Amino acid sequence: MRVNSRLTNLTIRALAESMDVRTMSHLARRLIQNYDLFGRTGFPTNISIPNKDAARQIVCDLTSRELFLDLIVLLVRMRDYYFRGRKYRIPYLREILMEINNAGLVYDKESNQFFEDPSIAKTKNWGVLRENGEYIFTFFRLDIVGSSQLVRQNSPEVVHQTYKDLRRIVQNAVEKRNGRIWNWEGDGVLIAFYFSGRNNNAVLSAMEIIHELYIYNLIKSELNVPLRVRIAVDSGPCKFRHNIEDAESETLKRLANIEAQSTKPDCVTISSNVCMYIDHLITNRLERTGEQENPPYYYYYRLKWEI
Repeated sequence: MRVNSRLTNLTIRALAESMDVRTMSHLARRLIQNYDLFGRTGFPTNISIPNKDAARQIVCDLTSRELFLDLIVLLVRMRDYYFRGRKYRIPYLREILMEINNAGLVYDKESNQFFEDPSIAKTKNWGVLRENGEYIFTFFRLDIVGSSQLVRQNSPEVVHQTYKDLRRIVQNAVEKRNGRIWNWEGDGVLIAFYFSGRNNNAVLSAMEIIHELYIYNLIKSELNVPLRVRIAVDSGPCKFRHNIEDAESETLKRLANIEAQSTKPDCVTISSNVCMYIDHLITNRLERTGEQENPPYYYYYRLKWEI
């Protein structure tokens, strides 16, 4: 985000009026290892740096490294919890958060992070993830079953409308849970979830898509066969890239293998490292693929009818 002069000045005042220079230095070193405030300001080590000069230097340095929001998160935590054994009263913090909100970002208390207001924008990085930064995501990959056959056996108009309807179903399920469509290419879709509740949100979105497609096939589909999908859910580290094709990681490779090799049509396959973090009300609806743990076991969800 762009840090304007009002936001910069409010943050400088918040630092200068709430803590001493030593505490500011410790705060900066949480974000920049071995940060040298004397070296950055040019003050000799035998002379005390005025609070406001120290605060200005730290805010400018963190802003230039795109760490401004990380600084504000630390200030919120200093106010609400503890930093070096005590809580701090941070003046102007309410005004700072309001300025950030006006810029289109909201603060998530559970994950202690900012992300873009989805009513304003929905970008692949939630407005805050940095290029080449490594994060823990929960992904799901959706694949259309028999897509080549669908294209051959139905008119282009019907296929186009069907894919458009599927995209609407996926978007509705995903975006209301703060997920992002990272890639939609042909018959494959990659969805990413971040922030708090990402595992629950990914699995619930996938389950909703299965439900919605069942209804869609009953009352709206014009295909000569039902529209069927496979969905796999997994979690792990991945570097964020704005060009999603460059976002390669072992997590994405594993996800592709789970979808291709271990997922049946009309099912959601969930890796064990996702399953252990989701609500028990969800896990109660899952079935386990088997007892073997090498290769890893998975859980899956499918629609079932009780008679």
